[in-house]
Amino acid sequence: AAHPSATPENVRWSLGVIQRQVAHMARLLDDLLDVSRITRGRLDIQRARGPLKSVIHSAVEIAQPEVQANRHQLTVQLPNEPLELEVDALRIAQVLGNLLTNAAKYTPAEGRIRITAERAGDDVLIHVIDNGIGLAPADLPRVFEMFTQIAPAADRPNTGLGIGLALSKALVELHGGTLEARSPGPGQGTELIVRLALT
Repeated sequence: AAHPSATPENVRWSLGVIQRQVAHMARLLDDLLDVSRITRGRLDIQRARGPLKSVIHSAVEIAQPEVQANRHQLTVQLPNEPLELEVDALRIAQVLGNLLTNAAKYTPAEGRIRITAERAGDDVLIHVIDNGIGLAPADLPRVFEMFTQIAPAADRPNTGLGIGLALSKALVELHGGTLEARSPGPGQGTELIVRLALT
């Protein structure tokens, strides 16, 4: 029951906090279950042929709350030619949505985030680029390790378990692709590159 002195606005705010925290915990649990299934070889991917464009748009929708909360500018750049993948569209959208959400979390307010795609022979390269806190060269190999969170800032509370990038890499590799991280250094932004085969 609400405190007797609570106003309707207080109650609405409190309910909003509870709903967001429950949703956050549910996402963390889903990620942990997925990691467990991948580790045991029990995660099935449902491949179907479809346009890259729709997968990227789904990923943008996933990340939109974090992007809007931080007042970022998000740009999507796709090639003119229609590219098609034979992937589990929900899983690849989950991967790209996670990369975009991560970029939004680790980029100061009103930052810039880009997701671009380009053909590279028989593959597509999808880049998620931000102008956020960046990574030191020594940290680059560690970002895909389980339970790793690189140099959390004092004003940026831990909002996860450090499994998002590990899960994303595992999901991409289940599709026969690769996920790579690049950064010029601390304070100079980060680029994550997904490579997947085209149909």
